[in-house]
Amino acid sequence: MKKSWFILFCASSLFLVLKILIPRDTVLKLFPSTSQGQFEKTLNEQAQDTINQQRIIDSLALVEKKRIAVLEAKEKRKYDSIQKIIKYKNVNRNGLKDFFRKLHDLETNKNKQIRIGVFGDSMVEADLIVMQLRNYLQEKFGGKGVGYVPINSISSKGRYSIKHRFKGDWHEYNFMKKGFKDFPFGLNGKTFYLGKDTIEETGTVSFRRGSAYKNLPLIRPILFYGKSEKESKLTAYYTLKDTVKHEMKLKPKRLLNAYRFPVSPYKFKITFTDQKTTPLYGVSFASKNGIIVDNLAVRANSGLPLGKLNINLMQQFDKYFNYDLIILAYGTNVFSFESKKYAWYKNRMVKNIQHLQKCFPNADFLVSSMADRSQKIDSEMQTPEHLPDFINIQYQIAKESKSGFFNLFKEMGGKNSMVEWVANNEAAKDYTHLSGKGAQRAAKLIFNWLMNNYNEVTKEKKKEKKKEKKKSKRKVKAKKKIKNQKAKP
Repeated sequence: MKKSWFILFCASSLFLVLKILIPRDTVLKLFPSTSQGQFEKTLNEQAQDTINQQRIIDSLALVEKKRIAVLEAKEKRKYDSIQKIIKYKNVNRNGLKDFFRKLHDLETNKNKQIRIGVFGDSMVEADLIVMQLRNYLQEKFGGKGVGYVPINSISSKGRYSIKHRFKGDWHEYNFMKKGFKDFPFGLNGKTFYLGKDTIEETGTVSFRRGSAYKNLPLIRPILFYGKSEKESKLTAYYTLKDTVKHEMKLKPKRLLNAYRFPVSPYKFKITFTDQKTTPLYGVSFASKNGIIVDNLAVRANSGLPLGKLNINLMQQFDKYFNYDLIILAYGTNVFSFESKKYAWYKNRMVKNIQHLQKCFPNADFLVSSMADRSQKIDSEMQTPEHLPDFINIQYQIAKESKSGFFNLFKEMGGKNSMVEWVANNEAAKDYTHLSGKGAQRAAKLIFNWLMNNYNEVTKEKKKEKKKEKKKSKRKVKAKKKIKNQKAKP
């Protein structure tokens, strides 16, 4: 750009100098065929061309200047957005006060139980992050068991926390599909039927302790099933290590029914026979005390189908589970590299959380941001330009729904951190999903963040108690003083 300006300047200057220095008579002698009028016309045309070229260059320079200004403004907005996220306190801590109080009560009374439900997408579906978080919490606060496991799961073979297999003519109804208004979807948005309307079928579900719980039995199993809208054809029995069949008397008369197994085996199998009359949901494995964490994630879920969960049915589940914390980990199936407008998503997710707050009225809520992810920009893998804006939307969702907010993007390193995680074999080559190693690190980040905030809240409460004690002491002294003054003659 500077070189072209210099060449034009030199050419214009040379032209003007020659015009002044060389007399017209000399030019006419050199070019006798050119009349004086033609010579003047040629000079004027050349001068006009020079002016026009100057205008074009000025116009191009202005366009380039504006382009650079736009790029700089974009970079500044991106930087400001990232800085804003980094400055978040990471928690709308008032949204977790009850949960932290319950944690404190559990530390002082080990017989209590705290239950956590994790709703999410493929980032947490295979129980890698949730399994590690569950382990960290149970090591500190006690508790045994993997929590709720649906009858069927596409990711069952990838779980280390439990070995889960199923066979038979199972029919899955999933809240991810359109329609099915007021359908009795289960706790994780899935309901299962066996057989067909006119054909009776047999199916099995088997469970065995996983490698993560190799020293623990499948503790206190409870089967959850729904109400049969027609005459029930459902029968079931379970077998343990032996081949003896233990009959299960199932009565699908209420909206939600539970069958408590009398044993806590290391493995067992349930055999069902039905004619598509009774909805089956899943089995819970949980100790009476400590912390239990349920993985309720569904692959490809954006979080929007949560509004389909039936409030009455969820409240029935909550009578058994009494959730203390609900974690929402979404975003991977919503964020787009091209889009930067997500107000519609914010509005719908706020409504969905308010819907869940009715489903689980005793629970606090925690919104987890997306992790960093990468796309190829200028031949390099980088954080997409609008990802920080989307994380800001997730923060707004938490704020408007009075939930806590965990900024996974910041905690894992912020901008372009996914590149580092992939290089360390902590994330897959899709630059989106985490590996087993990365899941362990991510779970540790969540656990440490929870504990840091829990400790801060605990310290604040201790300070408040000290202040209250001092106040009460001052009041007692003041009352004694007044009493003594009145007693004097």
